[in-house]
Amino acid sequence: MKREKLKKFREEKHLTQENMAKILEITVAHYKSIEYGYRNPSFDLLKKMKIIFPTMNLDKIFLT
Repeated sequence: MKREKLKKFREEKHLTQENMAKILEITVAHYKSIEYGYRNPSFDLLKKMKIIFPTMNLDKIFLT
């Protein structure tokens, strides 16, 4: 299941998948697999997302 809310958040920040991967210090393939819903982010990656993007609502993106 594709995570449209994650994609929308990324696009609102005017970032590509490649930019997001670089910012989060993960591979592009890893980021894409999270955005496409093939993988779930680790707890450490969720913490990093919240630190880098404090306005990101992780519950809305990953729990709904």
